[in-house]
Amino acid sequence: MSRYKLTIEYDGTNFAGYQVQPLKRTVQSELEDALTKIYGEKVPTFASGRTDAGVHALGAVVHFDAPKQIKNNVQDALNSFLPADLKVVKAEQVGDDFDARFSTKKKTYGYKFYLSRYERPLFENKALRVNDNIDIGKIKEACKYLIGKHDFTSFVARKSGKTDFVREIYDAEIIKTGDSEYMFKISGNGFLYNMVRIIMGTLLFVGSGKFAPEDVKKIIDAKDRRLAGKTVPPHGLYLLSVEYC
Repeated sequence: MSRYKLTIEYDGTNFAGYQVQPLKRTVQSELEDALTKIYGEKVPTFASGRTDAGVHALGAVVHFDAPKQIKNNVQDALNSFLPADLKVVKAEQVGDDFDARFSTKKKTYGYKFYLSRYERPLFENKALRVNDNIDIGKIKEACKYLIGKHDFTSFVARKSGKTDFVREIYDAEIIKTGDSEYMFKISGNGFLYNMVRIIMGTLLFVGSGKFAPEDVKKIIDAKDRRLAGKTVPPHGLYLLSVEYC
């Protein structure tokens, strides 16, 4: 039996999230259906994390144990059965001690948004439209307060079910990706349920003048979800990469 690490990319628009759900189309169900066709039996997969409905991924990681060898290249075989909005970008054989979830050392997410008075058709389901009176400079200033090890209780959905809210953020920045187009990029050792989307909503409050940049630190210290900004929609969120030792 051989263990494989898959790096997958998907457009989350028409998925009900990553994890298998009854009577719903999910990334995991599509992936496991393709594996069943290749190996002739059910093959469970284990992911670096779960994404919600509408969230995209450029570098999500999954592992599975192949019950037997096949003649074809694993990546090619899988992609021949996977739909157009889900593909394997890399497949590699790894040791049995590799675990897509528990071996993770660093994750990086990006949230795409653009400044415009009107919706732009090519950004539908791919980025959030934000009014063009946002102060990007203030948002950049606020990002520095996120870096470090903090209790992120203020930035987690109440239904997360977690009891440990301490996470370490290695980097947080705003990157200009085009004309009036931006990405909030954040890296850390792990993220809580809706954490990136709540942080993004809070940063947009900073950009609009509802919060001052230094208020981000006060919100972190308060450990109170009610003080943070809104949870922005999922369609601007991307799992960019997962790194391992």
